[in-house]
Amino acid sequence: MLIDRPNYINELKSFKDQDLIKVVTGLRRSGKSTLFELYINYLKSTGIKDRQIIQMNFDNPIYDFKTAKDLYDYIISHAADSTEKTYVFLDEIQMVPEFQKAINGLRILPNFDIYITGSNAYLLSGELATLLSGRYIEIHMLPLSFKEYLTGLYPDTTDFAVLKRKINLETVFHDYLSFGSLPQTLNYYTEQEGIKVPSSTEISKYLENILSTIVYKDIMMRHSITDRDLLEKIVKFILDNIGQPISIKKIVDTLNGNQQKTSFYTIENYVSALEECFLIYKADRYDIRERELLSTGYKYFVADLGLRRFLLGRDVKSDIGQMLENTIYLELIRRGKQVKVGKYDNLEVDFITNDNTYYQVSTDISNPDTLNRELAPLRSIKDNYPKVLLTTSDSTNIDGIEVQNIIDWLLSD
Repeated sequence: MLIDRPNYINELKSFKDQDLIKVVTGLRRSGKSTLFELYINYLKSTGIKDRQIIQMNFDNPIYDFKTAKDLYDYIISHAADSTEKTYVFLDEIQMVPEFQKAINGLRILPNFDIYITGSNAYLLSGELATLLSGRYIEIHMLPLSFKEYLTGLYPDTTDFAVLKRKINLETVFHDYLSFGSLPQTLNYYTEQEGIKVPSSTEISKYLENILSTIVYKDIMMRHSITDRDLLEKIVKFILDNIGQPISIKKIVDTLNGNQQKTSFYTIENYVSALEECFLIYKADRYDIRERELLSTGYKYFVADLGLRRFLLGRDVKSDIGQMLENTIYLELIRRGKQVKVGKYDNLEVDFITNDNTYYQVSTDISNPDTLNRELAPLRSIKDNYPKVLLTTSDSTNIDGIEVQNIIDWLLSD
């Protein structure tokens, strides 16, 4: 199933044929390979011939290059005629030893347009970053947005207003939170009376496989981690506390208190490994009044809520607030925002973005006390930047604060 990812496709189009390595990063199985398929289809629609395209996925054992020179020679030998542009697509390139040397060698040649993917932030660190300084553009990919998720489930319906009259969007959104947004999970939905219904058993098996691959291949092998039990405890702790203030010291103290003796340095390295494989994202804390970053109180969010639910066995209703906050954080990232956690005196603002928009996220504001509590931080901020309260209630405006329904906001442009 090829699910349209228009924002990412448009980014690739905008950098086509430019003297830049296009680097697509993101969590394993978030859709990077499919993005290449969609983009290659676009290239062919513009007249690019098969002979001009070289595509390899290094998760496939048939592409077993022992050195960067082997990779380089293979691509040169399979390139199009020198009068034509050759488009090179290399998936999970970090599997090739010293791949950066081959990439840099191709970059300096004429008539090559190079696209690579990786499931680890290490891809853009070290020697590659040095060799390609100023010569690459990163396109960071997340799992499906709610809009993309709906498009994948109901590809024949492009008008969400029409779709809303056919199905219960609240139920579909519940499934989105429960089973996550990795594109492959949509293959485990079946149709019942025109409604797509998830197969919990099949999706759980799929997520188990993905989580095992991320933990073992992307983290343990790459970072030479041997204590899988400790790593899994850290993963569970962070995923259990998404949207809550966390520090490395807090994780150490919790584990030590549970008779799991460890050190600050060890936990710091393990958490960094989780960030590098894009399983979790760290949101720094920002003092709005003083306009400065704070060294404590940062929060973590998970790239896919389905993986969290599988690992913790947690029902959506038990911590819906955390899951909604996680969903909004990821959507702001998708929309190109830099996102921080806000603090104004002793009040907390869920998110502040680089365009100085403030966001609060609340499950339900039907109770006046809850509404006033959620509005209090936004009301306290006296500047004129936009202030938004995202909730499950209907959209309205209160004291200049825009109250928006979360589903409507997720489906907006």
